[in-house]
Amino acid sequence: MPVVDLETPTLCLVGAPNVGKSSLVRVLSTGKPEICNYPFTTRGILMGHINLSYQNFQVTDTPGILRRSDEERNNLEKLTLAVLTHLPTAVLYVHDLSGECGMSPSDQFVIYKEMRERFSSHIWLDVVSKCDLLQASPVIFATDDCNVDNFELMRYRKMGPDEALNVSVKNEIGLHELKKRVYELLVSQSERIKNQKSKEEELEVPS
Repeated sequence: MPVVDLETPTLCLVGAPNVGKSSLVRVLSTGKPEICNYPFTTRGILMGHINLSYQNFQVTDTPGILRRSDEERNNLEKLTLAVLTHLPTAVLYVHDLSGECGMSPSDQFVIYKEMRERFSSHIWLDVVSKCDLLQASPVIFATDDCNVDNFELMRYRKMGPDEALNVSVKNEIGLHELKKRVYELLVSQSERIKNQKSKEEELEVPS
C-alpha cells in the first residue's frame, strides 16, 4: 500500500472496472495510472496529489468493483473496500452509462446502491464519465430485465444518479466544473478531519 497521510484530505475514485477512473486521476492529479480499455487495468492503489488554490490534497485510484458478494470478491476488489473502510476519504464515484466499460448500467446501479449505503458516512460526488458517447436512448444489455418496474433504475440508466456531473476526458467536457466540485469536496473533507482530530484531543485531556 502507498503511504497515506491521514491528516491530508484524500479523494478516492470508486466504480466498476473500466469506467474511466484512471483517466480522471490523470486529469485531476499528479498520478499517472495506466490507461487501457480493459477491466482491472488498476492492479493496486495508486496515489497522486492535487494542488488547488495553493492547497495540497491526495487522490487514490482504486480497482473496480463487480456485482457480487464479499465472499466472491478478488483481492483487488477487497483492496478498494479496505481503503473505503479504513481511510478518511471523500468519494468520487464514477459511472459509465455508454456501454463501453462492459458492465451494464443496471449492474452498476446495484453496485452503486450497495456502496452508497455501505459507506454513507463518506462525503460523496457522483460523475457520469464518457458523456460524449451517451445516446438519447439508454443502453440496454441483453441481460437486463427491461420489464422491471423500477423508476429509479430507469432514470439511472439514462442519467445516472441525481445531481451527477457529466464529464468527458476525450472532449474535455465538464472538467472545469469537476475540478471546482472536487476542490469543494476536499475542503469539506479537510474540515471533517480537523473536527475529528479536535474531538480526539478533547477525549485525551484528563479530567
